[in-house]
Amino acid sequence: MGKISPLFGGAKLVCVITSDNHIDVKHPVPKVPMWFLTQSLKDSAKAAVPVDAYITVGDTTSRGSIENWELVRKCFRGVRPAENIFLTVGNHDLWHDGGFDAALNNYLLYSNKICGTNHDKTWFSHTVNGYKLIFLGNTEDAGCEAHLGEAQLAWLDAELTETGGKPAFVFCHQSLNGRHGLPVTWDRSGTCTDPMEGGVGTESDELAEILKKYPKVFYFSGHSHMGLGGEKRMAEDGYSSFEKEGSLTLINLPSLACGNHHGDDRSMGIGLVLEVYDDRVLIRPRNFATHTMNSRVLIKDGKPYWEELLDA
Repeated sequence: MGKISPLFGGAKLVCVITSDNHIDVKHPVPKVPMWFLTQSLKDSAKAAVPVDAYITVGDTTSRGSIENWELVRKCFRGVRPAENIFLTVGNHDLWHDGGFDAALNNYLLYSNKICGTNHDKTWFSHTVNGYKLIFLGNTEDAGCEAHLGEAQLAWLDAELTETGGKPAFVFCHQSLNGRHGLPVTWDRSGTCTDPMEGGVGTESDELAEILKKYPKVFYFSGHSHMGLGGEKRMAEDGYSSFEKEGSLTLINLPSLACGNHHGDDRSMGIGLVLEVYDDRVLIRPRNFATHTMNSRVLIKDGKPYWEELLDA
């Protein structure tokens, strides 16, 4: 056990990243997912160095009702996990008995209140310590898939031209189709064969083409609730939580508080700590419930974390 602390000195950017909290008044025990979210917030707030951004990668709620967002707001009340807070929208956040528009309005209202922002769309970008953080989100109801639309994709393309040669970090709830073991890892049964399931959907190829045009892009997703997988999973089954396609690095997060499957570590409470240095990017899995960095699952080159050298 111990505080979050960068592995090396001189970190230029430190972020805590979680996904799929699924806060829900209809949960059999609503305090359970609230406890995991609160633990990640407190762990971030008590880090050995100030955390620059606390980020969720969607499905903060199980349904985007006011009652659920009030529970999320309660978790954040009295604790400031980072200088900046960003809540990526997920498909569950946009599901509501009153329809898509009601859920969208609730997401915008409460994410702005919690984060101290003034966004009018589900997609936005911020530059923190000179590094661009880009957040993608649905523009209409698309079920479990993403629907980004041509305007958002063109905007993303333009945003990635403005990184100043530094790495860029893109957050979208759904992973690209077929990555991280999809569609097999889409559900616990491991029997899914539809190539669209569990990913972005019909816009996946177009999104991938944009992301791959630029050097040093890191794409973070959640959605599938796949546990933490590393070198062993890649060797045995051909997929991992961390995958590389040319200059594009793909990272899929486990569910923080709603159960996981298919990974080497399926514990709840797992998220990531992102550390950016002048010469490298580190992505270190952490269990925020036990306040420990991952040591059991080897991620890359026999190490329990992902390391990307920027001059390689």
